[in-house]
Amino acid sequence: MAKKKKQRQQTFLSPEQYIKQNARKLKIKACHITDNYEEKGIGYIIVAREHTGGRVTVGIYLTDKFCLGVMDTFYNFRMEDQEYSELLDRFGRIGIKEISYNEAHNRIFGAVEFAEEAGIAPHRNFAITQYILEEDNDKIPLTEYEYGKDGMHFLMVDNHQEASKYIPLLQKNLGEKFDYAIAEDLDKYDLMKDEKEDGFDEYNDIENHPMFKSYGPSTVYTYKHPEYPKEITLDNPIVEKILCDTANSICLKRKDTEMLLAQPHDSLRRDLEQLILYNIGIGCDGIPDDVIAKEFNGVIGNAVMLLAEVGNADSSLDAVFEVLRQSEDFIDYHIGDGGTETFVPTLYKLGRNRTDKLMAFMKEEGLYTFAKCYVPEAAAFIVHEHPERREEIIEWFRELLLFATEKLPETQFVDNTLAASIICALADIKAIELQPEIKALFDTGLVDLGYCGTYQDVIKDMTGSGNSHLYEHLTDIYKRFEDMKKRFG
Repeated sequence: MAKKKKQRQQTFLSPEQYIKQNARKLKIKACHITDNYEEKGIGYIIVAREHTGGRVTVGIYLTDKFCLGVMDTFYNFRMEDQEYSELLDRFGRIGIKEISYNEAHNRIFGAVEFAEEAGIAPHRNFAITQYILEEDNDKIPLTEYEYGKDGMHFLMVDNHQEASKYIPLLQKNLGEKFDYAIAEDLDKYDLMKDEKEDGFDEYNDIENHPMFKSYGPSTVYTYKHPEYPKEITLDNPIVEKILCDTANSICLKRKDTEMLLAQPHDSLRRDLEQLILYNIGIGCDGIPDDVIAKEFNGVIGNAVMLLAEVGNADSSLDAVFEVLRQSEDFIDYHIGDGGTETFVPTLYKLGRNRTDKLMAFMKEEGLYTFAKCYVPEAAAFIVHEHPERREEIIEWFRELLLFATEKLPETQFVDNTLAASIICALADIKAIELQPEIKALFDTGLVDLGYCGTYQDVIKDMTGSGNSHLYEHLTDIYKRFEDMKKRFG
C-alpha cells in the first residue's frame, strides 16, 4: 500500500523535484554527441531517459573538454516521442551521432573534473541536470579521454571581457600552465582562422545560440483572485465521495466514471463547478501544510476532465479558467505534469463554440504562462476535429498573433515562452496562411527559439509532411482516464 501512495505523490512533484528524486530510476533511451566534438573540443552531449508511459526526459550538456567543462545545460521534461524526434532533428542539422551512456557519462564528468582543476564550476543548472546522469561512482566503468590542448587547459572565449572572468581563476589555480584564444584576436591562432572564413563558430558564440539566448523576462504573476465559496452543498453526495477518494487521485475507474455520469447532468455540472471553486479557495493563497500532509486526492483535475462531458460554455468554462488563473505552485500541486491531458480536451469541448472567451482569457494580464499555453492547443484542436472551421480559427490565431506581437515587449500579457507556444500550435495545424504574422512575431527577437525553433524551422515544418503529436489528445472521457493511468499511475 505504501508503494502505491509513493507513486501517486511522485506525479505531482515539480519537474525539478521529479528529476532529482526519480530520473535515475528511468531507463536510458539514447545518448548523442556532436559529430566534431573531439576536434572542436566544444559540443553538445544529449542524454535521454524514457518514462514508463513512453515520454522522454532529456538532459542537454554543452561541454568544453578544453577548459570550461559543462558551460551550459538544460533539460526537457516528459517530451512526447515526436517532440523528442524533432529535438534530435534540430541538433542533427549541426551533426550528431549516437554514443553509449558510458561514453556520455565519462565525457561529461571528465570535463567537469578537468574544469574544476582550474577552479571553474559547472553551469548552475547542472545542480538539476546531473540527476539525469547516473551517480558518478565506481558502478560506471571509467573511460579516460584527453582533456585540454597540448597537455594544458586551453580557454576559448569570444572577447577580452569574457576572458577577464576566467583568466584570473586560471592563473590562481594553474599558474602559467594554460593557454587561451580570444575570438576578437582571430589571427592569433590557426585554430580560429578557419572559423573566421566560415563565420564565427556557433559553439563559441554561446550567448547568441538559440538554445541558450535570453529572450526577455517571463510574465510576473499578478492575478488578484475573487472570494471563493467557503462552504458548498452538493446535489449528488456521491460526487464528493468518489472525487475526494485518494485512491482516485490519478484517474477515475470506469465504474466510478459511469456512476457519476449516471447522475442528472445539470446537477452534476453544478457539483463539479462547486468542488473546483471550493478547492481553489483552500489553496489559492498557498497550499496549507495540513493539506500537504494529507494524501493527495486529485479532485480538481478529475473535476475539470468530467466537465468536458456535462459542462457548458458559461459557468463551467469560467470554472476551468479560474483554475488556470492560479499560481504556478497551485497548478503544480493540483495538476502536476498532466496539464495537457487535463485541460486541452476540456477547453476544446467547452470552448469550441465560444472562441471569444478563449481569446479574452489569452488577453488577460499577469497569469502563469504555462497555464495560458493550453488554450492555443485547444484552439488548434478545433481545426483537427472540425476542418470546416479552419478559416475561422485561422482568423482567431491572426488576432492572437497581432496581439502577441504588440504586447510581447511588455511580457505581462505574452512572454517569450507563450509566444513560442502559440507558434508551436500554428505549426501543428500547418497554418502557412499566417506566415506574414508569424514572421512579424519572430522579428521582435523575443520568441524563445529553444522552445519552437527558428522561423525557418517553423516554416519548414508547416510545408513538410507528417502528423503532429498535438492530436493525440483524447476526447472520450474513459480513454482520457485510461491514458492518465497509463502515463502516471
